Parts: sequence; structure tokens; C-alpha cells
Amino acid sequence: MKLHLMNKMGRVYLTWTRKLQRELLPYKITLKQQFVLRQLERKAFLYPFQIAEMLYCDRPTASVIIKNLQKNGWIIKEKDPQNAKQFRVSITEEGLNKLEALKGISGPDDLDRFDPLKCLNSEEKEQLDQLMMKVLEHMEK
Repeated sequence: MKLHLMNKMGRVYLTWTRKLQRELLPYKITLKQQFVLRQLERKAFLYPFQIAEMLYCDRPTASVIIKNLQKNGWIIKEKDPQNAKQFRVSITEEGLNKLEALKGISGPDDLDRFDPLKCLNSEEKEQLDQLMMKVLEHMEK
């Protein structure tokens, strides 16, 4: 069975994320939760709509992720002092501790332990990168 190129790219991505998620299983955190915590570690706060955009998901899905992070005590959700209709999400000390416990565990920012592109030489990686950027730019028109 011959797969369309987009199917192959999707399979590479899904295989990669499933491998990363399996490594996180013992730590009782999902890949998306870890990603959100890593972003919050770098910023004072994020709005739920920003989290949804970063995760490429809809607002209700982002709300579920935020609620689960909050239930674990890894984030707090507070009303925005500038706009009472908005909520701000920030990381807690427990969230920072969770990230510290995950140091050295594969995540989307750590390709040393499971790099799907390891089979490519540097020239092939550069060529693939350029082609993928071309596709992304075309899609964003």
C-alpha cells in the first residue's frame, strides 16, 4: 500500500509523540501538559486562548488541559486585573518542581534520546527543513 506523503509525515509525527508520551507515563503527566508547563516556566502567565493556539487545539480542549494541570496543583488560574472577563494561567512552585523531576526525560524540546531525523545526514536535514518551511509558508498564505 502506497501512502500519500502527508500520511507519511503524519505517521512520523504520531510515532514520535507516542514514543515521547510513553516515556512520560510513569511521571503521570501528558506531553501537552509538559509543554504547557515549559511555556509557563518561561513566561509570567498565559491566557487560555494562547495555550489553545500553542497546542493547535480548540478552546474547550485547552480548558480541559488547564483544569487537569490545576487539579494537580501545577498551575493557578486567576482573573486578569486588567480585564475581569479574562483569566491568566501561571505556573506554581509544584509545577516548577514537576518540571525539575522531568529533567532528562524526553520531551519535544529534547531530541537527544529519540531523534526521528537521526537517520539523515546534515545535508538531508537541511534540505528537509527548507522543503518543510516552503510547505508551511504555502499553507499560511
